[in-house]
Formats: sequence, C-alpha cells, structure tokens
Amino acid sequence: MKISLDKIKNIFYKYFKVWWIPILSYFIPFIVFLLGGGLKSDSIIDISLILFFVNILGNIISAIAQILIKKWYYLIPQILISGFLFVFVSIIFTFSPPDYYGANKEIPKDIEIYEPMETEPTESDFGKFDLVLASSFQPGIYNYFTDYKPTEKGSFYIKAFEVTSNDHLSEDRMKIRSKVNIKNLEPKLYSGEIMIYEGSWGDKYGARIELWFEPLNGKEYKITERNYIVEGWMR
Repeated sequence: MKISLDKIKNIFYKYFKVWWIPILSYFIPFIVFLLGGGLKSDSIIDISLILFFVNILGNIISAIAQILIKKWYYLIPQILISGFLFVFVSIIFTFSPPDYYGANKEIPKDIEIYEPMETEPTESDFGKFDLVLASSFQPGIYNYFTDYKPTEKGSFYIKAFEVTSNDHLSEDRMKIRSKVNIKNLEPKLYSGEIMIYEGSWGDKYGARIELWFEPLNGKEYKITERNYIVEGWMR
C-alpha cells in the first residue's frame, strides 16, 4: 500500500512540476468528449467538461509551481494554451453545445402517435382533433393549428412533454413563443409556432403536445392533446 501511495504522490509531483504534463493532459477531456459524441451521451460530455476545467485549475497551480522553482518562463505556454482552450470551449458550448437528449430514447409502440404534417392542414385534417402539428422550415421548429372555437377572449398556447419521462420540454420559452391572442370570437383557423430545444436534428422522440387556453379573466385550461414524433432544434 505504501508503494502505491508513493507512486500516486510521485505522479502528482510530476504533474505540477513538469510544465508540459498539464498541457498534454488536455488530451484526456478531449478523448472523453469524442467518446461522448460517439456514444451520444450527454453524461459523458458533462464528464469531459468537468475534466477540462479541473485540468485548467491544475495548469494554474503548475504555473505557480514554476514560479516557486524559478522557472517562470514555462508558465507562459501554460497560460496561453489554457486561455485559448478556455475561450474555444466556451464558444462551442455557448453557441453550439452538443445535445443528445433524444438520441437514446425509444418511441413507444403502444400509444397513438403521429408524424407532423409537411404542409398546412385543411379542414378535413382535423377530424376528431382540435390540434394539428406541422413541420416548419427547420427540424425542431413546428407550426400548430387549431379549429377550436373559443367562447371568450384570451390566448392559446402550447405545453409539450416527452412521452416516456414526462419531462416538460422547453418549459421556460414554450408558452411565450406559442401564444396566440384571441381578440374576437369569429370562427377561423388559428395557428402559432413552437420551438423544441431538447435534442438535435435526426434524434427523434415522442412528445405529448397539449393545447391550452388562457382567458383574459379566468383560470387556464387544457383543450386537447396529441402525441407527435419530434426532434430538437440545433442552435
């Protein structure tokens, strides 16, 4: 046990003292990130990000160590490379973060579920339903249509839930984006837009799309719901 402990101490000692080891150690989170991408696993992607920031902290400590052992000039490549990678990774995860929410989900076969329409629905497409979902110009963006006739002024909006986990999809943005104000009660076809952020293009999963109505004076209530096969919008 003592030998193993000494080896561990020696590894840590070399990591902080030998200036290039913390730099090469960035390959570890990079390899884990590629593994997460290959397996389409958000959990592994998160682990790679944690390892990356831990290694940045290690580089900072190693840079301080270089000053203490009077080899301060070695901290320059450490700080420059760490700074560049930090900015690069921040840009990726801010503007195009990997999202495999729908990659490993199965679409249940024991429920009634539909594909979004490719065109705007006609009156015959509603039948027994008051809600129809249609694809828009990009995957993850959908138009919804309803022929429901409200009896009071207010607004329609959409709630969406993943069918197997009941996760509330895009909860913070869905209501605002999908809201359609009803200013008069003339019978017509109403339409709005929703955007589902969970998941990426091509990773399809089942979602329960619920149509809700919020009166100007009164409590909101659900009108109807339908299950659809959806995918997330890629930022």
